[in-house]
Amino acid sequence: MKIEVKSSEEFERLLDALFDEIVNASIFFRLHRDLAGSTKDYLDEMNQSPAFWTLTLKAHFDAALIRLCRVYDKTRNALSLRNLLDTIQANLYLFDTDSFKERLKENAFVDSLAKTARKPEAKQLAEDVSYVSEENPAVSKLILWRNKLYAHRDSLNVIQKKRIAIEHPLTFGEVSNLIENGATILNRYSSLFKAHTHSTQLVGRDDYKYVLECLKRDLERHKEERRAKVEWYGGEADVDY
Repeated sequence: MKIEVKSSEEFERLLDALFDEIVNASIFFRLHRDLAGSTKDYLDEMNQSPAFWTLTLKAHFDAALIRLCRVYDKTRNALSLRNLLDTIQANLYLFDTDSFKERLKENAFVDSLAKTARKPEAKQLAEDVSYVSEENPAVSKLILWRNKLYAHRDSLNVIQKKRIAIEHPLTFGEVSNLIENGATILNRYSSLFKAHTHSTQLVGRDDYKYVLECLKRDLERHKEERRAKVEWYGGEADVDY
């Protein structure tokens, strides 16, 4: 469903706001994945506060899924990929060369940039619409999760003991692809519209390692103190705690 826009400025706001959603989805998902992958190297440290780490991992995954649900929402007037692509199809004039030059008139390279075709290709646009719609099995499952688990908790499913996440599993690989391909699609039209693309990378992505390393050092210090006490009282020096 197309969104009514009256100017290039309004369209740009939609484009940038939708990218904020997918960038945040990417950040939360990667942090969840990185923390989950750290259990191998920091199992002892995480086991000192298992409830906290379990809730933290779940919170990051939920935060990623909530934002991804917004990106692929099909609700009328929602700011979503499908609605944005429908808006592009209905407003191709926004990508005219003259409009592009006006938007980037302060850019010293505007003339050379304008030589590249700025209009979206019909075939590519159709492929992108197909990808973000329920024709894509991963999108279909994501929308089901949105409608039955995240935006609403389906009461009938609860009564009938249906487990949507088990019966219609959305894999980590599918979530990752939806984020990466969604960002690629948005960047495609952002590049055509204003010769600008966005990154989904987070500066300081591995900050969590500092926390885990601090926990590791503290746990090692605690173990050494306990070993020293055992030795002092004539016990076994190699006892691990």
